[in-house]
Amino acid sequence: MAIDKLIPGDRLTGHLVDGVPDTPYQAAILDLSEQHGVRVEVPYVGYDEAGQFKHVQDWFRNEATPKNLQLHTADGPVSFFGNRWTQHSENMGRNVSLGTLSPAETVLASRDGDLADELTVQTVRSRLDGLNEWTGLTSTEDERETDDEHRVQAVTYKLRTPDEVQWRDGDATLSLRAEWTVAEHTDGYNRAVELSDNVVLESRFDDGPRTFFDHFAAQRKIASLLQFLYGRQISFREHKVQDARFASRLMGGKVYNYPFVELISERTVRERFTPIPSRKDLGQAIAHLQQIGSEGLAGWSEQYDTWVRFILPSAGVMSRKRAYIEDRVISTTMSLEAAGAIIGERPGEKETYGRGRPSTATNIYRCLDLLQVGWGEYIASKVGLARAIANNYNDVKHADRGDFPNSEHTYLISATNSLLVRLIALHLTGRGDELLAPYRNGDELWDLQQRYDNVKVRVTRDGKWEDVAGDNHA
Repeated sequence: MAIDKLIPGDRLTGHLVDGVPDTPYQAAILDLSEQHGVRVEVPYVGYDEAGQFKHVQDWFRNEATPKNLQLHTADGPVSFFGNRWTQHSENMGRNVSLGTLSPAETVLASRDGDLADELTVQTVRSRLDGLNEWTGLTSTEDERETDDEHRVQAVTYKLRTPDEVQWRDGDATLSLRAEWTVAEHTDGYNRAVELSDNVVLESRFDDGPRTFFDHFAAQRKIASLLQFLYGRQISFREHKVQDARFASRLMGGKVYNYPFVELISERTVRERFTPIPSRKDLGQAIAHLQQIGSEGLAGWSEQYDTWVRFILPSAGVMSRKRAYIEDRVISTTMSLEAAGAIIGERPGEKETYGRGRPSTATNIYRCLDLLQVGWGEYIASKVGLARAIANNYNDVKHADRGDFPNSEHTYLISATNSLLVRLIALHLTGRGDELLAPYRNGDELWDLQQRYDNVKVRVTRDGKWEDVAGDNHA
C-alpha cells in the first residue's frame, strides 16, 4: 500500500525506524496542520527501568533527533528527512512523556539504501498558482456531435500531452508541461470519471540527483517571475519527486516502476494551505508564456542572482494580500534602489544628485529612464517622478520627518512603484523592447491614469504634488 496525499488535519499512527541495528521501533503520530506543517509526535516513558525508551530519551533530552526517520503505518510508509527537535514535555513519574520533531522534507514513500543518507532526488515536479492560465498548455481536446437542432448528442475527449517548453538554468534543465490523469469515482450512489489536465514545473540537474533545496531554488525563480507578472502571491501547491531510490517493486522484489511520489517541504507547506485564487482573483498577467518564450525564461533565470536584491523585496510584499500601502512603498522603493545601482549611470541623471552625488532619486530615475514609460500629463517628467517617489519613501521611512505623508499620495506612489517593478521584471527576461512597447506608448496605463484622476493630482517637474481641477491636466 502507499499513501498518495495528505491533507490538513490528517493524523497517521505508526512505528518509527531510525535505521540503527537493534534499536526498538518507536510508536509515533504524524500530524499535518496549517499552523505547523508536518510534525511527528513521539510518546515515551521518562521513568524507564527496562531501558526500552533510552534512545528516545536521548533524542529529546539532548536534542539529538536522528536526521532521518521512517514511519511505518497501516496505510503505507512515510520518510522524514532533516529532522529537528521541536519540543518535549517529560513526566518523571510513570506517566507518558511526549516529544515532537519537525522534518524539513516528508516523502510519502520508503527509500532504498541507508536511511541516514542525505535526501537527493533526480526530478522534481511542482504545481503553482496560475501555471495553467499563464502557459496556455493543455492536454485536452474535445469533439462534440450535435443533431439537426444543434443539441449535443455525444462528446469525445482526447487526452494527449503536448510538447513541453524547456530552458536551461546553469547546470539544470527546467520545463513546463501539461499532464493528464484519469480517475474513476464510484460509490453506492454516484459514478464519475474525472479528467485532470494541469501544468507542472519540472527540474533536473546534469550531474544527477540533487537536494530538494537545489531544485526548489531553481523553481522559485519562476514562481517569483509569476508574482511580478500577476502582481500577487503565487503559491506552490504540490511537489512530487522521482528517483531510482524510490522504486515500486513486485512481490519478488523486482522493480517495475519509479513513480513520482509526494514530497511535503517545510519551505512551502504553508503556501499549499492558502486559499486557492479564483480566475478573477488571479487577474491578468502583464505577459504570458507565449510572449516570453523559453529564451525569456532562461534570461530571467540567468539574471536572477545578480538582481536578487531587486527581486526579493517586491516579490515579498506582493505575496502579502493585505500589506499596508506604506509597506508597499518601502519594499518596492528598496527594489528600485537596488535596480538603479545595477543599471548604472543614465543620461540626464545629474539633475537628481544631492550634494553632487547620486541619491535615492537618482537610482529611481535610472529605472524610469530604462523603462521609458509614456506617463501622460499626470507625470510632468522622469526627474519629477523620481523625486516624488524618493520623497514619499523617505517621509514614510524616517520618523524624524514628522507625520506620515498624505495617504492619497502614498497610495499613488504605491501603485506607481508596483507597476515599475513589474515592468523591470519584464525587462529582465530580455524581451523588454517588445513587451514594454504598449507601456512606452501609454496604451496600458489606463488603470494608473484613473487613480491619479480620482485623486485629482499630478506630479510636477520638481517632484511636488499639484492639485488638478476637474479633468483638466494642463
